[in-house]
Amino acid sequence: MTAFVRAYLRASTDEQDAQRARSALDTFAHERSVVICGYYAENESGARLDRPELFRLLADSRAQDVLLVEDVDRLSRLAATEWEKLKGLIRKRQVRVVAVNVPTTWQHLSPSQNEFDARMFGAINDMLMDMLAAIARRDYEQRRERQSQGIAKAKAAGKYRGRQVDHTRYGAINRLLASGNSWTVVQRTIGCSRSTISRAIKHSQGATGRMLPVSSVAPSSQTVNVVLRFQVENGSKFTRGKTKVRRDIDYLVTASFKGTKLNDAEYRVPIQYESDADLKAQLNELVDEIHHEADLRNCVVDDVLIKDEATGRYWRDYDGCWEP
Repeated sequence: MTAFVRAYLRASTDEQDAQRARSALDTFAHERSVVICGYYAENESGARLDRPELFRLLADSRAQDVLLVEDVDRLSRLAATEWEKLKGLIRKRQVRVVAVNVPTTWQHLSPSQNEFDARMFGAINDMLMDMLAAIARRDYEQRRERQSQGIAKAKAAGKYRGRQVDHTRYGAINRLLASGNSWTVVQRTIGCSRSTISRAIKHSQGATGRMLPVSSVAPSSQTVNVVLRFQVENGSKFTRGKTKVRRDIDYLVTASFKGTKLNDAEYRVPIQYESDADLKAQLNELVDEIHHEADLRNCVVDDVLIKDEATGRYWRDYDGCWEP
């Protein structure tokens, strides 16, 4: 069976270009006479495990296919426990990882290899990947600490202004909403996330003191009430944004997703969907937006659980379905 090579490209924010490394990966593949069958690009933090395009790549892959990345840090800046989960998923799918900056992984592109070489290189690659993933995580944590220290210093000097509002973008979002467009249409037109729409609405309400009209959503064939549970923690000992993140998530879930707060850790959220794929996409979007709100203030979201309120079954994130 012919193995396929799938390229994974990642950038951390919307302002960065996830496609930046594509030409480098194309050159690398061309020099080794292999063809990249697909590109999976996304703007997501490497410190988060739940990355839709990465999971789509793994779901599309067959045994012995190759996951190609420019650098190990494109694949992971995860904490140790989540890195082990990702490695477990990669092993389960029997996908081989090739990183341009780790030459020993290039042997996965060889058409044939004896058992001894395969085992030796496999052990070496596992060690190197673990080491580089740990270095990437340390770099991520150190940058966050330096950022927090810089913000604290700027605040003490009266020079910190925080993230500036994009008035032009917020204005365009609110005009589309006022014209009766749905949030989905606004997302596609502006190219923004639901949390950006939520912040634009909050900014408009703060400026005008009135509510924007909420457009109707076409009825879907099925509805499920899910109970969403998670914890919010400060990202480091220098971070103190947990309380504000909680308030932002409260607004996001209740305003954007029409949810109801049950207690400090749980929400009930009605999800209207047309297919299992649609349900999976909406649940992924909900969790992604919650993580995004935490990322904005250097906090982390842990222990995310989604339960079908009617049946008591839990959502299995990796498989994209309810547990049996």
